[in-house]
Amino acid sequence: MCGRYAASRRPEDLAGIFEIEKWEPEETLEPDYNVAPTKEVYAVLDRPLKDVEDPKPVRQLRKLKWGLVPSWAKTPEGGARMINARAETVHEKPSFRRAFTARRCILPADGYYEWVTGKQERDLEVEGRKKRPRKQPYFVTPADGSVFAMAGLYEFWRDRTLPDDHPQAWWVTCSVITTEAETTPLAVAPADGPHALADIHPRMPLMLT
Repeated sequence: MCGRYAASRRPEDLAGIFEIEKWEPEETLEPDYNVAPTKEVYAVLDRPLKDVEDPKPVRQLRKLKWGLVPSWAKTPEGGARMINARAETVHEKPSFRRAFTARRCILPADGYYEWVTGKQERDLEVEGRKKRPRKQPYFVTPADGSVFAMAGLYEFWRDRTLPDDHPQAWWVTCSVITTEAETTPLAVAPADGPHALADIHPRMPLMLT
């Protein structure tokens, strides 16, 4: 699962890392160490440029909204629930299969957050002595300080209530692809905490090299 993540890299830095050919300075985002669903995020994607004769795809850094809205959706309200797409079923789910076929992207991140309920807290909850157990947050980030490249999907949705020339007539949204969490030992593990990503949560974002 990926419910929150951090993204603080400058577009100039991402351009070098991901071999970006085009990005718009006016789409620059402020560093965000608590990226939540429905926020705008950076995405690396390959698409032909508008109003250009050459149909060759161009590597671009684009600003998208996190929470995928399928092209056939009547309203964008379900986007906040579609922040993640399971790698095992993404090719068959109606909400994701079109994007999986033709609109894949990379979502750069410094790392992502997961919250874990400790065993003692869970035991109290089971006994009915605590209704809202405290959770321990963990920030998962590359040990070498590099950038995470999370696999993602993006989609276009047309707001039919707005005229064609309205700046919000088209929504471009995205979703993080998730997979089973790794069971290999963490490069840097807390002394009294989890020793593998699977100890924190059964799911994790699908990472690309």
